[in-house]
Amino acid sequence: MRGPFPAVSISRSVTRDEAAKESMRTITSRLALRVGTIAWGAVLTAVFTMSLSAAQTTPQLERVGIIRTNPFIHTRISMGDGEGSAYVPRDRSLWLADDNRDAIFEVAPRTGKLRRVIREDAFRSTRRFGGGSVARPSQTGDFESMAYDEANDALYVFSGECCDGTGRPTVFRLTRRHGELKLDSWQPLDRTSDFPAAGWNSVDHTLYVANGADLQTYDYPSNSLGQPFRITDLDGVLGLSFSRDGSKMYAVSSGEVLYAIDWESKTSIPGWSLDLTPFGVLDSRAVDRVGGRFFVLDGASRPADDRLDSAVFKFDVQA
Repeated sequence: MRGPFPAVSISRSVTRDEAAKESMRTITSRLALRVGTIAWGAVLTAVFTMSLSAAQTTPQLERVGIIRTNPFIHTRISMGDGEGSAYVPRDRSLWLADDNRDAIFEVAPRTGKLRRVIREDAFRSTRRFGGGSVARPSQTGDFESMAYDEANDALYVFSGECCDGTGRPTVFRLTRRHGELKLDSWQPLDRTSDFPAAGWNSVDHTLYVANGADLQTYDYPSNSLGQPFRITDLDGVLGLSFSRDGSKMYAVSSGEVLYAIDWESKTSIPGWSLDLTPFGVLDSRAVDRVGGRFFVLDGASRPADDRLDSAVFKFDVQA
């Protein structure tokens, strides 16, 4: 009777060992599955977050109207060649610079109504800053850009060298008198200082000008320029402005592209490289943001009866 007992005991021992191993394999498998599920969940969450972030940072433009300038509504007054613009919040006015007419126009951004025109003769009767001679025709023949200094309530108009080389780059300043912005002086610029874009930043209270890829600071009282600097991927700048809080710079280029720049880091904001050509813009020359809406001046020549001739395009931004 003693002989079979060890065999039975061994068999039970083997069975228990196999059961323990099988149990361990099951637990391990379940743990691996759970860990894998958690890992995949983390991956999917990351992908979803990245996709959501990309969707939120890639804006879409929607054209919502234009401001006619040829002629301005309810008038027979027209612009000849739109080159620059600047928004004046205090007056809720958008100013437009005309290269061909050698004049600047004040319009209501919402309605496009023409409020005022300052013509070439007014610029030519303006004396140099600090006293001196009045401006000459060579200084008023190529208005290119505008900028508004909100801190000092001053509007600047930059003229360039122009086509045949006879123009003398100049900056004119308008300050407020009797409730209106009026010409008060001018400063001569170097012949190489041809600035198709200008804007004022509310953070550092500084005026910036641009030519091609180069940006510089400009100080009117001292008539001095800072050292040129560049922002990666930004070139051919024809118009610029800043957000009201100064955190962003907006620019339009010779390629009819609208950019947004993070001003603190001086880098392009991802997704903010927006093609303007699908909306009919042929020659983007200036950009301003009024509230949440962009106003882009198109300087392209079109047939006289084309309502888009030198028009200001209005864009809403859809996230």
